[in-house]
Parts: sequence; structure tokens; C-alpha cells
Amino acid sequence: MNKNFLVFSNGEKIGDAIIKLPLIYEIKKRFPDYRLIWLTNKEETAYNKQLKNLASLYIDEIIEKVDLNPFFWQKISNTYNFENKSYEYIFDTQKTIYRTLALRRIRCKKFISAAGNGFFSSYKINKNPHNFRKYYLEDLFDLLNIIKFRKTDQRFRIPIPNILEKQLSNIFNNKNKYIGIAPGAGEKDRIWPLRKFIEVGKYFEKKNYQIVFYLGPNEVKIKNQLVNLFPNSIIPEDKIKKYSNIEIVISSTKFLSCAIANDSGIGHMLSSGYCPLIKLFGHKDSNKFTPINDKIITLNSKEYGGNDISLIPLDSVIENINKMINI
Repeated sequence: MNKNFLVFSNGEKIGDAIIKLPLIYEIKKRFPDYRLIWLTNKEETAYNKQLKNLASLYIDEIIEKVDLNPFFWQKISNTYNFENKSYEYIFDTQKTIYRTLALRRIRCKKFISAAGNGFFSSYKINKNPHNFRKYYLEDLFDLLNIIKFRKTDQRFRIPIPNILEKQLSNIFNNKNKYIGIAPGAGEKDRIWPLRKFIEVGKYFEKKNYQIVFYLGPNEVKIKNQLVNLFPNSIIPEDKIKKYSNIEIVISSTKFLSCAIANDSGIGHMLSSGYCPLIKLFGHKDSNKFTPINDKIITLNSKEYGGNDISLIPLDSVIENINKMINI
């Protein structure tokens, strides 16, 4: 009978869910004989929606919005019966103490959590001796290493469905070169000026690169403008209908020479490992939200005198794209 490995989170939106895919892969790799169960507290997870196909390769069961109670006189959950459940491992990915207190009420043999400096954990949690900001997934890998150490597989790539890759190969001519541009983000202060993205596109168009645009729901208004300026451009999601936009974006990176994006959900999708990526940051911490990867270069406005992302110079972006594609 398979044993159960329970992972607890407070839910995942698209970007966060993509970031955590290597963690899910690692857990399954290190514990192949365990059922991997994903549990969320009050939020939904993209693993049960937009990323369901990908997540199902690793996650055996998803339990959402259980609304855990920390108080012993109440039921553990208002929506799910944990009374007769027991797990080999419970892995807590968040650090809010009252949630961890509630989670600790579920029976398990080993409990791993960094909340309260590891006070609730079955294992001693090693503190960061230099207190530096790391890519936040690295903290979770550190917790996983305490349970079972293994060198993290840096070769992880998000799986691409064979049929989808074949369809994309009919869109992307292997005789052409492509630059991906994702000009949007969910928050305005994360958006590098559109005119600069356009200038990047025009520069590389003159170098015989075909431009590939990735547009989110907030970029519908600029779609016609970009298509008029770049009549030979490609918008992959417009050409394939039987797969989700997320799967199409991630898979299409296999055909790009390089991509450029703001710190955004689409930026995370483009961090697939298949192509080089230039990520642009304003006030956010680029170290915390970017994996250690020699195919990713981050440019942060702080390097140019402030938190305004528009401070990042056009010349620096073009220079770094050229560096990544070895022109």
C-alpha cells in the first residue's frame, strides 16, 4: 500500500504554480512510492484548473479550500474529514503560524515546517546564517533536503505534449529565428514602457528575427496596435485552440532564440528553461522571484537609480538579448 506525502499551501495562482512545478517534480522523484497529495487552506490552486494537465503528471490528489481550524474544540476542517486520515509526511510550504497550528492537528509521522523558526517541525530547521534573500523556491528545496537529501535536478523542464509540439512546429519555421515579447503584467508598476518593447521588436526585426507576442487579458487593447506595427508577427495562442494558453506559451518557448518579459505570470511561463529570457523588474526583489538559471538574466530598475521600471534603459535590454543569442 502506498504511503501518503501531503503538501500544504495557501493556494496557487498561475505564476506561483509554475514556479513550484520543479518542487513537485523533486518530491515525486525522491518519494516515487508515495501518493502526493496537494492541500490548500482557503484558496484554490491552479493545479486543479489551468495547470491540471501538467500537475496530474505528479500530483495524485488535490484537496482544496479545507478551511483548517487551529482550535482543539473545533473540527480540523469545515469541509473535509481528517479524523481518520494519517500521513507519512506533512510538508508545510507557508509560514503563517496559525495555519501551521491548524495543520499540525492532522495526524502524521513526520511534520516539516519553517513556521515559527521551525518550532512545530519534527526536524531541526537550519536558519539562513547570512539572512540573504534567496529565490523563494530554494527555501522549500532546503526543507525537502532535510527530509531526504538529493542534489536538485537543474535539468527539469516543463513537459511539452507531443501533439502540441508538432502543431507548433507547423507554425514556427525552423529556417527562421524568433524573439518572444511579453509586454504586459497584472500591475501597472511592473510594466516596462510599451514604446520600448516596440523598439526592441523593431531592432530585432531588422536583424531578420520574427517577433512572437504573448499577450494577457490586460493587453487586448494593444493587440491591434502591435499587429499593425508587426504584420509578420506571431501570436501562438491565436493559432491553436485545443490546448490552454498556458500550455501553448510554455511549449512555444522551445522555438525561440530569446524572450523578454516583465515580472508577470507570462514571464513565469517563459521561464521554462527551453529558451533564454530577459526579465525586467521594478520595485520587486528579482532574486526572490527568479530561479538560478544561466538562461535567465534579470534587469532591475534599482541598478539604474530607483524603483521605477521605466528606468531600465533600452540599450541595456538589447545588449543583454544580443548576449544571450550570441550575436
